[in-house]
Amino acid sequence: MGFIRNPVAFLSVLEAVIKSTSYRFILFSAGYEPLDAAIRLFFGTSPSSENLSDLNCGKDCRLIFGDRLLCFSGTAPYIWLFPMCAAVVHHGGSGTTAAALHAGVPQILCPFILDQFYWAERLCWLGVAPEPLERQNLVPDNNDATSIKKAADKLTKAINLALSPTMKEQALKIAESLSVEDGVAEALRVLREQVINPARDGRGAKCSESLTKQ
Repeated sequence: MGFIRNPVAFLSVLEAVIKSTSYRFILFSAGYEPLDAAIRLFFGTSPSSENLSDLNCGKDCRLIFGDRLLCFSGTAPYIWLFPMCAAVVHHGGSGTTAAALHAGVPQILCPFILDQFYWAERLCWLGVAPEPLERQNLVPDNNDATSIKKAADKLTKAINLALSPTMKEQALKIAESLSVEDGVAEALRVLREQVINPARDGRGAKCSESLTKQ
């Protein structure tokens, strides 16, 4: 969350998308104080009309923008949440990427560093995500109306593409394939074939024998 250098602009982009579409969002702030402070600022000017007591999340939850953006500073298991979502917008971390793939939902990625760019390109290639967003398309540096509108238009277009029947179907296909995979067995197979069996010393042979017995 430290890469959201302008939380007010980020929330303004979400507000613009909400005003021009029928989408509802859940935003995880992860306890990032600058973002939580911006949420409190918007909450003060746009009080919620809904009762959040049923969610049992206390002060961790705030509804803003006509009750269509639920801001949550706590934690929730993605494996439980993502299957109930139409799509997931995120930075491209490997854990979030994997959880969304298993959930069978399309993704919209805005990578910031390191392997996030790889996952963003990979998911686009797999057909479960549109082309990655540039940082300015999600977190513009400026709060002016032109910057906000430009970013909101890009994000809206990406979400619309992600929710296309083709992309939704592809996400479900990949989730089905993942559901029958045995990651542990595959890892052991690779270890045997690529690491242990080619070993020439006694330790390699002993490890191979031990794994075979197990």
